[in-house]
Amino acid sequence: MSLSKDAILSLRKRALQAPSLIEDRWKNTVIGDLDHIHSALQEVLGRLSLPPLPPLQTSSADNLATSPHDDVPDREEPGPSCDNSPRVSPRDDALPHVPIESLYQITRLRALRSDDTADEHQPPPTRASNHAINDFISNGLISLEDAERLVTLYLNRIDHFMYMIGGSKYRDLDTLRRSSPVLTACICTVAALHDPMSNHLYGVCSREFRRLMAASMFDRRIDKDHMRAMCIGSYWLHDISWTLSGYAIRRATEVNLSSNFHRVIADNNEEAMDCLRIWYILYICDHHLSILYGRPSIVREDASISGWEELLKTPVFTESDKRLVSQMALLIIMSNVRELFGPDTGEPIPRAFGQQLTNFSRQIDSWMGYWTTELLKLHQFIGEFPTKGVILHHHLAKLHLHSHVFRGLKGSPVPPYFQESAVAAVSAATSIIEMLLTDHDVREGLVGIPHYIHSMIAFACVFLLKVAAQHSGQFIEDVMVFDMTTKVVQQFRSTAVGKYHLVHLMADGLEKMATTKITSPTALQHAPLPNGVGHAGMHYVNDPNTSMSHMTHGNSMYTGGLMGNGFDEDLNLSTTPFLHFDSGNYDFNFSGLGFNI
Repeated sequence: MSLSKDAILSLRKRALQAPSLIEDRWKNTVIGDLDHIHSALQEVLGRLSLPPLPPLQTSSADNLATSPHDDVPDREEPGPSCDNSPRVSPRDDALPHVPIESLYQITRLRALRSDDTADEHQPPPTRASNHAINDFISNGLISLEDAERLVTLYLNRIDHFMYMIGGSKYRDLDTLRRSSPVLTACICTVAALHDPMSNHLYGVCSREFRRLMAASMFDRRIDKDHMRAMCIGSYWLHDISWTLSGYAIRRATEVNLSSNFHRVIADNNEEAMDCLRIWYILYICDHHLSILYGRPSIVREDASISGWEELLKTPVFTESDKRLVSQMALLIIMSNVRELFGPDTGEPIPRAFGQQLTNFSRQIDSWMGYWTTELLKLHQFIGEFPTKGVILHHHLAKLHLHSHVFRGLKGSPVPPYFQESAVAAVSAATSIIEMLLTDHDVREGLVGIPHYIHSMIAFACVFLLKVAAQHSGQFIEDVMVFDMTTKVVQQFRSTAVGKYHLVHLMADGLEKMATTKITSPTALQHAPLPNGVGHAGMHYVNDPNTSMSHMTHGNSMYTGGLMGNGFDEDLNLSTTPFLHFDSGNYDFNFSGLGFNI
């Protein structure tokens, strides 16, 4: 029998491949054996309390390098997995109401089935106390002493600002490491960002956190500590908060995290309340980012959000939870403000919105009056910051609300029917800066508050600079704006945080903007030298009593909103310019208020 030319070539090709395939199998076998030996030795060393071995430089998980010219034998990749014993749902015999359930019933594809919510409430598996830990600390990327210092800083100083949800159940590094590597890396990253002595550690911790997050992208299920890590990152890490927040909300809705609200109301279940706190933090982060970026929020005000008052009556509701729901209550108001005004189209707002401005302003005042009283009980935990935080958020909300009257003006005079709101916006912005410069607790809070508040403080500064530039002498004297800006820059530079923290990144950009926007010779002639932080010495050209008689200056009550406008001055909206960084400088060159200068 004669063989064809193609058959002869095929046989020759297989003969040449045979030694290579045998060699590859041998290498994989040896590497697998080494993995088993290495793991066994690590366990023995852990039981003897001896230092662990360094990680293997090769493992069975590594891909063997192959030449692009080598012929790789065809392999049939495994298809999507199916449930051999499908879970029986009480709804299986009912008419389907969710389309994906129908597809799951006829295909049994496991990826289409959401895990039961109850499964997510189970505590994550923890390593035995004598089991060796293999993470970026044991691998020597950062020392054990540095890691302990960072975790202690976070637990004792920073976690309070996120309502003690991030790491309150862990009181030491060892327990944290054994429970969740990704939460450990995230906490170390946030702590290094706030610690001026840990600049060299921030990059290492941040890379490890991002690596673990990327590796878990397609994990079928994640535990609550993984969700906590994403909440912490969204709350403090300004450069990845938008991405983390959106991904975390998707994972939270996958397990129906908001349904824990009904479990808390019905059963006073502490585990359900813990899950609900995570859901509330995600709501807060989502709406903070919506305000900062001028984009629609993802989480809507369903029963779990709007029904927060029912939680006040439950035994599992704590004093710290009051701070949490107080912020939610304010953001519900601000969400309604965004729904009314919508995105910035470059057009002035209609005169008919004047009544809504008044109504929203009264709601914000009522919010402040209620919560300043309710949060007095928390002084024993973190001093007077909770009540002063309410005052600060009150000012932020008033600024966000009333600044809408400057939309679309492009330097034109504010219409007479919006003069009151214009004065209120300037009053709120100056009160924010006065609190920052004169109140010890607020200045101390610069180390720990979420990046949302830092961004809103920046907005207040830029707002006043642009008002002074476009409406010089009408609402506030130029020299006072330059004076405040100079002192704020000095305050930012004197704040003891890491060099990658927002307050340091903002200082140079704000100083540069002040010198370019305030061009009045009188303002520059009388501008003070940076010789200390003191009272801003506000002087209003317009009498504030003619417009907002309920507002006080200096340490007046806090508003809680921000700008919900887009930024488009010399920048593309899609690049999120307000939180865009270039060469370490904070980019203040935006115009979400119609200030095109």
